[in-house]
Amino acid sequence: MTTPVRDLTRPLLAFWVGDDDIYAAEDEAQALALANAIAGPGTYGLDDVMPVSADTLDDRLRDEAGRLAWTLRGLLLDQKEPGYLAGYEQ
Repeated sequence: MTTPVRDLTRPLLAFWVGDDDIYAAEDEAQALALANAIAGPGTYGLDDVMPVSADTLDDRLRDEAGRLAWTLRGLLLDQKEPGYLAGYEQ
């Protein structure tokens, strides 16, 4: 059995699932499936999934020393496969 290959022509997008978790996925359904794989089947529904805004993706975040270090967009661009991206307060 071979593992399906991700469609590289579809970029990974960032989706909130619930209040504080962001997933990198190709679409809302995939983000939901990823979240429920971690939290348990049926924990979340499609009404719990929403795209992360461009403003949030571009917020400059600080490291432990208080230096401007990264953005969620940078993390998303570095993500190679769908999956958990970050915990972040909305």
